[in-house]
Amino acid sequence: MRFTLLVMIAITIALYLGGWSARWAVDHSSEIGTVVVGQWQATPFAGAPDADPYSKARLAVLGNLTLGIGEGIQFRSNADEAGRPLRRECSYVIAGTTPPARIFTLAAYQPEGQLIRPSAGRPGWLTSNNLMRDDDNAFKIAVGPRTMAGNWLATSGTGPMTLMLALYDTPASAASGASSLALPSIRRGDCLDG
Repeated sequence: MRFTLLVMIAITIALYLGGWSARWAVDHSSEIGTVVVGQWQATPFAGAPDADPYSKARLAVLGNLTLGIGEGIQFRSNADEAGRPLRRECSYVIAGTTPPARIFTLAAYQPEGQLIRPSAGRPGWLTSNNLMRDDDNAFKIAVGPRTMAGNWLATSGTGPMTLMLALYDTPASAASGASSLALPSIRRGDCLDG
């Protein structure tokens, strides 16, 4: 009886430590295969059939779909150009250009991966075919909870957020040279809490 109890305790400890170490490895391996461009990060091979096991595990935990290698590339940012975390109650200006792409989308997400839903009647994303642009094809997009003139991505609530810039049908989807791309900057404005 004592031997059976010791075996059960050993199995319980092994399962707990194995689960904990697997979760720790998935949470702390985000830099594997990651390309960094300014404030933006991408994992170009996350949707590939031969992606590394950590990328596959992160996708399984989040439950989000990702773009395949030939479909495009998704860049995400959790911080502005000064390195401050993005907040839903603050306003930001995203300015610049994107690499050539048939279309791109910009959306704000909660850290857990859910789309931030602004107030009724406002979409939670912008697409490149609806943007006002300068003569040199550059654009400025205001992001925040307050109504803004021009290109505006509405947010709501308080707390951290992640901006996702998805480029579809673009030569930038190949990992070669993805780190040398020019992506828009993210400048912080004022915040509702001061």
